[in-house]
Amino acid sequence: MSLNSKHRIAFKQARVVLLISILLGLVSTGWQITLDLQQERRSLQAGIERILTLHRETASLAVYNLNQGQAEEITKALIAYPEIYSAKLVDDFGDPLAEHSRPQTESSWLSLLGSYFFRVETQIHESLSVDASANNTARLSIDLDAALIASSFASRAFTSLLFSLFYDVTLAAIFLILFYRWLSKPIENIVAWVNDLREGKEGQLPYTETDEIGDLVAGFSRLWEERKQVTDKLNETIQELSKSESFSRTLMDNAGDAMFLCFPDTRIVQVNNRAAQYLAETKACLLKRNMSEFSQNYSHDELVSLFASLDEQQVTSFEDSYRSKNGTLIPIEARVIKLVLEESDYLLIMVRDISVRKEAEKQIYDLAFFDPLTALPNRRLFMDRLTSSLELHNANHKFGAVLYLDLDRFKTVNDSLGHGVGDALLCEIANRIKKILPATSTCSRFGGDEFVVLLPEIGENAEVSAEIAANLALQVLEQIRAPFEVNSHTLYCSASIGISMFPDKSNVASDVLRCADTALYKAKALGRNCFQFFDPEMQSSAQQRLDVEKGLHLAVDNQELELWFQPQTDIDDKIIGAEALVRWNHPQRGLILPGEFIPVAEDSGQIIEVGEWVIAESLRLLAQWRVQGLPESFRRLSINISPLQFMQVNFVETLFALLDASKISGNMIELEITENMLLNKFEVASNKMNLLKQRGISFAIDDFGTGYSSLKYLRYLPLDVLKIDRSFVAGLRSLSEEAAIIEVIIATADRLDLQVIAEGVETKEERFALQSLGCCCFQGYLFSKPVPASQIYEMLQQSVETTAS
Repeated sequence: MSLNSKHRIAFKQARVVLLISILLGLVSTGWQITLDLQQERRSLQAGIERILTLHRETASLAVYNLNQGQAEEITKALIAYPEIYSAKLVDDFGDPLAEHSRPQTESSWLSLLGSYFFRVETQIHESLSVDASANNTARLSIDLDAALIASSFASRAFTSLLFSLFYDVTLAAIFLILFYRWLSKPIENIVAWVNDLREGKEGQLPYTETDEIGDLVAGFSRLWEERKQVTDKLNETIQELSKSESFSRTLMDNAGDAMFLCFPDTRIVQVNNRAAQYLAETKACLLKRNMSEFSQNYSHDELVSLFASLDEQQVTSFEDSYRSKNGTLIPIEARVIKLVLEESDYLLIMVRDISVRKEAEKQIYDLAFFDPLTALPNRRLFMDRLTSSLELHNANHKFGAVLYLDLDRFKTVNDSLGHGVGDALLCEIANRIKKILPATSTCSRFGGDEFVVLLPEIGENAEVSAEIAANLALQVLEQIRAPFEVNSHTLYCSASIGISMFPDKSNVASDVLRCADTALYKAKALGRNCFQFFDPEMQSSAQQRLDVEKGLHLAVDNQELELWFQPQTDIDDKIIGAEALVRWNHPQRGLILPGEFIPVAEDSGQIIEVGEWVIAESLRLLAQWRVQGLPESFRRLSINISPLQFMQVNFVETLFALLDASKISGNMIELEITENMLLNKFEVASNKMNLLKQRGISFAIDDFGTGYSSLKYLRYLPLDVLKIDRSFVAGLRSLSEEAAIIEVIIATADRLDLQVIAEGVETKEERFALQSLGCCCFQGYLFSKPVPASQIYEMLQQSVETTAS
């Protein structure tokens, strides 16, 4: 049997010596280089100081006498030093008296490397005392050739390092030769000798020296002779028995299952070929051993007791695992029958390999209870363990917690980089979470980007348990915020966590999980990347949200939605437009404002259906008003568009179809969009806006200044209107901080040729302040609250009459 060179002892020892030698050499060389670096710096500083000292008096005299010739000689003498490439002498009035320089040494890789470690001050200014009564001082300035200095140092350091490496490699090679000569070669001879003995070849001892290896060879030789004598005697006995049992042996050897014939004390008497294959042993070796030696589930006494309980001709089956000689663990099914042969009791054990069946059972189990992507427990197994934890609390009265975790904006990863990267990110997140969880916890994946953690028995009381759960939630959030390296992409992620403590009023697993889910929704509503505990108010809010979501499914079909409008006026109080605002006239709760149901519609996806209804109804009413008559000052009807609705593939086509059906010009429509939508989907939004702009549709940025406020889209997108958010307008005064912000917004809009409308104007003082800042269009309670469609048209009619009069 030959060994690969990398497995030889000599090679391993030489490799260790080489690594240690290189390490020590690098350490010593690095220390020497460090000392040289310090010494070089001191030497350089001392040398420069000596040079300056040598010329200081002469330079002072030249400045005092304003002797330019002498100054020239001094500067020429200074640049003659290799370290100095530039010298300048300045008199006490600040005028250059003399200056000389020469080309600097060109940078090389050695100089760049040396400059990284050997950093010096390249410009040195030496003050010269010319006249004690003078207010100013003269100075002598020199510039050092940093490349030359660094290159010289790096060259010496590099040479020292190369010599150290050469010395270490040479030393390792010598050790390799010595180890091979005195250790590896004798062992190879011994291995060859042992292989010859196994093949039946006799030979002289491969090693006869009186040392440890010689003692090992002599001892092994004696043992081999003793074993050979015993084996020969046993083989003779087996041959005699086999003559009378040839028929039985033929049946056993050709059986499909492994067969063992043994005594009740588990000593093996006979085996077939399949048994030898299973256990990777020869038959001769197996005949010397006990069945209990191979069993992984039963001890010797347990196996003997099991066999003793059998009746004759009774077949007993049991499952076990056998470990073969090569270490393979084989799951088996054994069938045992008791026999009496020649007045002696025997056991015939038929063993079948059930590895395939066990693997199939494991796969079925994994599919039933584990997530195939992350290998974490799935919902089914999690709920089973949660139920067990709740039952266990009745016995030990300890508290636990459930952490419901959802990744923030994970869909962006899948949409931009593909599901392959998204799946890899999920696996990385699962691994990070598992590393910080206690051993008794369970981390489960419920599908998508949702993970749920069970923390059983974490405290004796609710307060301590809640603190432990909160600390663990913070650790999970910190782990997920750290960047991920996935398929050459650096990804950043965050999560929201809802925490539910148990047991509570309810001792049902589904209720505990629902409470954690409710807390998770609260965490997302508070801005994400945080955690929240469940409380009854959350449950009430969640139930109300559920009722809203269910009701919205019927609101459009039952014509429960209504459009209200708030007028937009100019500086002369003329109505120049109106903003369409949706209301929900609930049959039981009455009028519901959009702030209560629009967020639910956006989260559930119902905003698309609601948004299409708003556009269709707005165009229908606008067409009706146009027939009945609109004031000349009326320009556009503003319609709020949800980001989810705007990003629909067919949004542009749908809007064009509604415009054509209502025969409304796009010039009369203004779409209000948000800043965040532009930032998240800039290119998509830009393309759609340009298509809509071709039909004359204008665009307004709603609540400008409250989002990320990137000015990028103001320049590159076809925008028309900026709507100043009401938070800047409330309590506005001409000299307030808000006024400065609004002034900047108006100035920016004017420069980009954009109209500005201020929202939430409620007092005359606010209007006056806005008007003084240059804002000419307003919207707010000062002019009118949102009113139904019939009332807004009456206001438009009054505006027509006022204009006519």
